[in-house]
Amino acid sequence: MEPPRTSLIVSSPEFTEGGLIPNKFTCKGEGVNPTLVIDQVPEGTESMVLILDDPDAPNGCFTHWVLFDIQPTNSIEENTSQGVSGLNSRGKMGYIPPCPPAGIHRYCFQVFALRHGLNLRPGADRIAIKVAMEPYILAHGVLTGKYGREVVKEAVNQHSRADRTIVDETGAGGWTSDKKAQHD
Repeated sequence: MEPPRTSLIVSSPEFTEGGLIPNKFTCKGEGVNPTLVIDQVPEGTESMVLILDDPDAPNGCFTHWVLFDIQPTNSIEENTSQGVSGLNSRGKMGYIPPCPPAGIHRYCFQVFALRHGLNLRPGADRIAIKVAMEPYILAHGVLTGKYGREVVKEAVNQHSRADRTIVDETGAGGWTSDKKAQHD
Protein backbone atom coordinates (compact mmCIF):
# COMPACT_ATOMS: atom_id res chain seq x y z
CA MET A 1 0.00 0.00 0.00
CA GLU A 2 1.35 3.41 -1.03
CA PRO A 3 1.59 6.18 1.57
CA PRO A 4 -0.78 9.09 0.93
CA ARG A 5 0.62 12.13 -0.86
CA THR A 6 0.98 15.26 1.19
CA SER A 7 1.64 18.89 0.33
CA LEU A 8 4.94 20.68 0.44
CA ILE A 9 4.87 24.39 1.15
CA VAL A 10 7.09 26.16 -1.38
CA SER A 11 7.87 29.84 -0.83
CA SER A 12 10.55 32.40 -1.58
CA PRO A 13 11.94 35.39 0.30
CA GLU A 14 12.04 37.12 -3.10
CA PHE A 15 8.29 37.14 -3.95
CA THR A 16 4.96 35.94 -2.59
CA GLU A 17 2.56 33.37 -4.06
CA GLY A 18 1.04 34.96 -7.17
CA GLY A 19 3.35 37.98 -6.83
CA LEU A 20 5.78 39.50 -9.26
CA ILE A 21 9.19 37.90 -9.70
CA PRO A 22 11.81 40.65 -9.27
CA ASN A 23 13.84 41.65 -12.33
CA LYS A 24 17.02 40.19 -10.81
CA PHE A 25 15.71 36.68 -11.56
CA THR A 26 14.55 37.47 -15.13
CA CYS A 27 16.12 38.29 -18.47
CA LYS A 28 16.02 41.99 -17.49
CA GLY A 29 18.34 41.38 -14.54
CA GLU A 30 21.02 38.91 -13.56
CA GLY A 31 18.94 35.95 -14.80
CA VAL A 32 19.74 33.76 -11.78
CA ASN A 33 17.29 31.47 -9.99
CA PRO A 34 15.59 32.81 -6.86
CA THR A 35 15.90 31.19 -3.45
CA LEU A 36 13.15 28.65 -2.75
CA VAL A 37 12.16 27.56 0.75
CA ILE A 38 10.56 24.10 1.09
CA ASP A 39 8.60 23.28 4.22
CA GLN A 40 6.84 20.10 5.35
CA VAL A 41 9.24 17.72 3.60
CA PRO A 42 7.88 14.32 4.67
CA GLU A 43 9.85 11.75 6.57
CA GLY A 44 11.23 9.10 4.21
CA THR A 45 12.11 11.61 1.45
CA GLU A 46 15.24 10.37 -0.31
CA SER A 47 15.23 12.64 -3.35
CA MET A 48 13.57 15.79 -4.67
CA VAL A 49 12.68 17.18 -8.11
CA LEU A 50 12.22 20.81 -9.18
CA ILE A 51 10.45 21.77 -12.41
CA LEU A 52 9.90 25.41 -13.43
CA ASP A 53 7.24 25.82 -16.15
CA ASP A 54 5.56 28.72 -17.93
CA PRO A 55 2.05 27.46 -18.78
CA ASP A 56 1.26 30.72 -20.61
CA ALA A 57 3.94 30.39 -23.31
CA PRO A 58 2.65 31.01 -26.86
CA ASN A 59 3.41 27.46 -28.07
CA GLY A 60 2.22 25.65 -24.94
CA CYS A 61 3.96 24.91 -21.66
CA PHE A 62 7.62 26.00 -21.70
CA THR A 63 10.00 24.38 -19.21
CA HIS A 64 12.55 26.84 -17.83
CA TRP A 65 14.42 24.62 -15.38
CA VAL A 66 14.62 20.97 -14.34
CA LEU A 67 16.59 19.52 -11.42
CA PHE A 68 16.29 15.97 -10.10
CA ASP A 69 17.99 13.74 -7.53
CA ILE A 70 18.24 16.76 -5.22
CA GLN A 71 19.26 15.66 -1.72
CA PRO A 72 16.38 16.27 0.72
CA THR A 73 16.53 19.93 1.67
CA ASN A 74 14.52 22.82 3.01
CA SER A 75 15.92 25.32 0.52
CA ILE A 76 17.35 25.77 -2.92
CA GLU A 77 19.61 28.78 -2.77
CA GLU A 78 19.81 31.67 -5.21
CA ASN A 79 22.06 31.09 -8.23
CA THR A 80 22.62 27.38 -7.50
CA SER A 81 21.92 24.14 -9.30
CA GLN A 82 21.50 21.48 -6.62
CA GLY A 83 21.08 17.91 -7.78
CA VAL A 84 21.25 16.75 -11.39
CA SER A 85 20.22 19.00 -14.29
CA GLY A 86 17.59 17.91 -16.75
CA LEU A 87 16.81 19.53 -20.10
CA ASN A 88 14.80 22.72 -20.38
CA SER A 89 12.61 23.49 -23.40
CA ARG A 90 15.61 24.88 -25.30
CA GLY A 91 17.21 21.43 -25.09
CA LYS A 92 19.92 22.64 -22.69
CA MET A 93 20.64 22.14 -19.02
CA GLY A 94 20.25 25.03 -16.61
CA TYR A 95 17.93 27.86 -15.61
CA ILE A 96 16.26 29.97 -18.30
CA PRO A 97 15.07 33.20 -16.67
CA PRO A 98 11.50 34.42 -17.23
CA CYS A 99 11.34 36.57 -20.38
CA PRO A 100 7.87 36.49 -21.95
CA PRO A 101 7.52 37.97 -25.45
CA ALA A 102 4.39 39.86 -24.39
CA GLY A 103 1.90 40.00 -21.57
CA ILE A 104 2.08 38.63 -18.08
CA HIS A 105 3.03 34.98 -17.68
CA ARG A 106 2.82 32.64 -14.69
CA TYR A 107 5.96 30.77 -13.64
CA CYS A 108 5.27 27.62 -11.60
CA PHE A 109 8.10 26.37 -9.38
CA GLN A 110 6.99 22.77 -8.70
CA VAL A 111 8.83 20.75 -6.06
CA PHE A 112 8.31 17.02 -5.55
CA ALA A 113 9.51 14.91 -2.59
CA LEU A 114 10.26 11.31 -3.59
CA ARG A 115 10.79 8.19 -1.54
CA HIS A 116 13.43 7.00 -4.03
CA GLY A 117 16.08 8.55 -6.25
CA LEU A 118 15.76 8.44 -10.03
CA ASN A 119 18.05 6.28 -12.13
CA LEU A 120 18.40 8.81 -14.94
CA ARG A 121 21.39 10.38 -16.63
CA PRO A 122 22.05 14.14 -16.55
CA GLY A 123 20.14 15.84 -19.34
CA ALA A 124 17.01 13.71 -19.03
CA ASP A 125 13.97 15.58 -20.33
CA ARG A 126 10.97 16.67 -18.30
CA ILE A 127 8.73 13.87 -19.61
CA ALA A 128 11.23 11.11 -18.73
CA ILE A 129 11.65 12.60 -15.25
CA LYS A 130 7.89 12.87 -14.66
CA VAL A 131 7.34 9.25 -15.76
CA ALA A 132 10.24 7.97 -13.63
CA MET A 133 9.17 9.85 -10.49
CA GLU A 134 5.42 9.11 -10.59
CA PRO A 135 5.47 5.92 -8.46
CA TYR A 136 7.72 7.56 -5.83
CA ILE A 137 5.97 10.89 -5.12
CA LEU A 138 5.40 11.49 -1.40
CA ALA A 139 4.54 15.18 -1.60
CA HIS A 140 4.21 18.03 -4.07
CA GLY A 141 4.08 21.81 -3.76
CA VAL A 142 4.00 24.79 -6.11
CA LEU A 143 5.02 28.44 -5.87
CA THR A 144 3.67 30.58 -8.71
CA GLY A 145 5.19 33.93 -9.58
CA LYS A 146 4.29 36.33 -12.36
CA TYR A 147 6.39 38.33 -14.72
CA GLY A 148 5.61 40.33 -17.82
CA ARG A 149 5.89 43.47 -19.80
CA GLU A 150 3.40 46.28 -20.09
CA VAL A 151 0.56 45.22 -22.32
CA VAL A 152 -1.57 47.78 -24.04
CA LYS A 153 -4.36 46.86 -26.42
CA GLU A 154 -5.28 50.04 -28.19
CA ALA A 155 -8.81 50.58 -29.41
CA VAL A 156 -9.29 49.84 -33.07
CA ASN A 157 -11.93 52.53 -33.30
CA GLN A 158 -13.70 54.94 -30.98
CA HIS A 159 -16.44 52.45 -30.03
CA SER A 160 -14.22 49.62 -28.81
CA ARG A 161 -12.72 49.02 -25.39
CA ALA A 162 -9.10 49.48 -24.43
CA ASP A 163 -7.73 47.02 -21.89
CA ARG A 164 -4.46 47.93 -20.29
CA THR A 165 -2.33 46.00 -17.85
CA ILE A 166 0.34 47.88 -15.98
CA VAL A 167 3.22 45.94 -14.50
CA ASP A 168 5.67 47.24 -11.95
CA GLU A 169 8.75 45.55 -13.43
CA THR A 170 10.88 46.23 -10.36
CA GLY A 171 9.10 43.36 -8.67
CA ALA A 172 8.34 45.56 -5.67
CA GLY A 173 4.71 46.24 -6.48
CA GLY A 174 1.74 44.54 -8.01
CA TRP A 175 -0.10 44.63 -11.26
CA THR A 176 -3.46 46.07 -12.08
CA SER A 177 -5.87 46.08 -14.96
CA ASP A 178 -7.65 49.14 -16.31
CA LYS A 179 -10.72 48.60 -18.42
CA LYS A 180 -12.07 51.76 -19.97
CA ALA A 181 -15.02 51.96 -22.32
CA GLN A 182 -14.75 54.73 -24.86
CA HIS A 183 -17.86 56.70 -25.71
CA ASP A 184 -18.65 59.31 -28.36
